[in-house]
Amino acid sequence: MRIAQIVETLEVGGLERMALDLAVEQKAAGHQAFIYCVVGEGPLAAEARAAGIPIRSFSKPPGISLLLPFQLARRFWMDRIEVAHCHNPGVHPYTAAGARCVGVPIVINTRHGPVTSFGKLFQERHFRYTLPLTNHVVFVSEQSRLFCVEQFGMPESKASVIVNGIRVEKFSAHAASPGAVRPRIRFGTVGRMVPAKGHSHLIDAFARLTKWVPAAELRIAGGGPLQDSLRQQVSSLGLERSVHLEGPISNVSGFLQDLDIFVFSSVNEGLPLAILEAMASGLPIVSTRVGGVPEVAPEGDVAWYCPIGDSEALAGIMHEAALSTELAKRGQRARELAMKSYGTLAMYQKYQALYQACLDKR
Repeated sequence: MRIAQIVETLEVGGLERMALDLAVEQKAAGHQAFIYCVVGEGPLAAEARAAGIPIRSFSKPPGISLLLPFQLARRFWMDRIEVAHCHNPGVHPYTAAGARCVGVPIVINTRHGPVTSFGKLFQERHFRYTLPLTNHVVFVSEQSRLFCVEQFGMPESKASVIVNGIRVEKFSAHAASPGAVRPRIRFGTVGRMVPAKGHSHLIDAFARLTKWVPAAELRIAGGGPLQDSLRQQVSSLGLERSVHLEGPISNVSGFLQDLDIFVFSSVNEGLPLAILEAMASGLPIVSTRVGGVPEVAPEGDVAWYCPIGDSEALAGIMHEAALSTELAKRGQRARELAMKSYGTLAMYQKYQALYQACLDKR
């Protein structure tokens, strides 16, 4: 098959990483894989090219573009694309319209969260208008699928779930040793410093935790627009010695290897790759009950959960986890689950089966 993954950019992020990893698996299986960047490229473009994945960039300006569907259509025709696989609502209308102009047989959309990335309502309207041009919509969690079926009236027959996959070997090869350096307990998280990640709730929760567990530490990796305000919050709480805002990192597996517990405070998610990466590294999980996280990290077996946006409750389960004698056991279980179910090969096989089922229906 000749398959195009259509994304806004190849900036460093979960959606972009998933699309790249899927394209790499498709190429390894003998397909011709492409990545189309409708806005522009990004740091992951070099990795895609190194893997032999051609990149097409369209330099879409801000706002609605009436030209983009025709640009995509022309490129679909030139590349003889058979499957146009776009990611999230923002690029979906352009992909669907362009693909149907030149007779691309299959149009697939993956929604990486229940709502649009930036809350733009017009994107949801345009998504629904062009849904009849789309063969199937994939969700990365059952929670997201149910939300869109119930709130937006999406046809059940067009909606299914395929869980994201990660390069599990990259993380399992550098396994953590949770609880091995007591009394120190090192919490950590990876994610862009944006409102959806709830880092301010996490820092408030950690301030409460230090009253009960003075040897606790918190490491936050990932840059973003809130980095300065979060640094001010840390300073105002007097936590400079125990909370470390580390900015963007290149060696995520090494960062995770040095933790005892992975903590996730997000308020809006689909299924974050950071959770799967932490599990593959052998870390137990402390998280808000957000998106598909409880679907992949079972409560009481791998993870502890609390309500979204509740700093006091988050502090409580962080305290419970810090005192637990089962950190190593839960971490090992997390690693086993990730190795068994959440690799990129398993993700590729499920998408390939979906592509083929859509072709067979034609």
